[in-house]
Amino acid sequence: MKQYRILGICGAGLSTSTTVAKTLQNGMEERQMPAQIRTCSVIEATGTIQGYRPDVILATVATNSFENPSDAKVFSGVPLLTGIGSDELMDTIVEYLKSLDE
Repeated sequence: MKQYRILGICGAGLSTSTTVAKTLQNGMEERQMPAQIRTCSVIEATGTIQGYRPDVILATVATNSFENPSDAKVFSGVPLLTGIGSDELMDTIVEYLKSLDE
């Protein structure tokens, strides 16, 4: 199975995206989905997206606050911060990633 690339974007690229990345990593492992997760700030987002070429982007900032020059699907990462709806978001991300292989 392919290792999927996921990019977490937050305001400063520090604590919020790190928390999202840890929660996401745990959720992906529980669902046996191989993933490489990277984080960045909103200022670095466009360049990082171009270089990293993620399959999925998780943003804890407004999705219109950065340019997405890729086909990566963008999801709100807020449920992974609050815990409210995090399982549903994880399941949605996994289903989306599986659909890329079809």
